[in-house]
Amino acid sequence: MKGEKGVCLIGVGPDQVRRTKFDSKKHAEESCQFHKEMGIIDSDAVVYKCNVCGLWHFGKKIWQELYGNEK
Repeated sequence: MKGEKGVCLIGVGPDQVRRTKFDSKKHAEESCQFHKEMGIIDSDAVVYKCNVCGLWHFGKKIWQELYGNEK
C-alpha cells in the first residue's frame, strides 16, 4: 500500500505487536479503510501516531492508548 515504511515492533514478550509503519496519517487511514472494507480487520480499528517509531499505524484501540502519542 502507499506510504508503507516497514514494520515497527511494539511492546515486550507476549504483549509485542508488529505494526506496519506509514509515512503519513492519510496513507494509514487509506490502508485501514481498505482493510476494514475487505473484512480483514475489525471495524473499530483506529489510526494513531506511534510514540516508539514516530510513524503512523492502525490497529486496536488499546494499542492507540498504550503506544500512540496523539491522545
